[in-house]
Amino acid sequence: MGRRAARRPASARTLYRALDELGAAPTPDPVLRPDGPKRNDTALLLGVLLAKTELDAALRADPAQEPPRGMTDLLTGYRSLVTSPGDTTRLRLLSLRLVRSAVEATLDDDTDPALLAAADAALAASGLIDAARLKNAGAGPSAIQAAHDAAALSLRAAADQITTPARPAPPDARDPAPSTSPTDD
Repeated sequence: MGRRAARRPASARTLYRALDELGAAPTPDPVLRPDGPKRNDTALLLGVLLAKTELDAALRADPAQEPPRGMTDLLTGYRSLVTSPGDTTRLRLLSLRLVRSAVEATLDDDTDPALLAAADAALAASGLIDAARLKNAGAGPSAIQAAHDAAALSLRAAADQITTPARPAPPDARDPAPSTSPTDD
């Protein structure tokens, strides 16, 4: 399967058409957007497309399965577009993905120490990647040190969470109430 080179970022209209084709396009407000999406909608539409893509990938590629079903093809497709390992854009992409992972690990206000530690570890990795990117871009020592300091702070927070004793599951999660549904007979 061939592809055209992505020379410039997609426009809001292009993203909206792709989302519409995938059945995931948000419905624009007819008063605010009578002519469809506008340029300042691009980040929102990218977020929707990213979520749709990642949700579809999660259904088709299970890294916990042996052998990982679909993982090889998924990674091959990804690497066909993201090719340069030292590229500044790729490093920003890695950092952004880790920040998203940290946010998603704690999205439901879950206070499970393992999830909080995972979020902090992802933020630490993001900070270290940012430090490397800044160094490669010729940033000053203070900017690089700030990224290192943020990573160290997140690592300490992750370590603190790991040493926090696990709390028991709430009673409703351990022993669900018996069903009174007539279809249970």
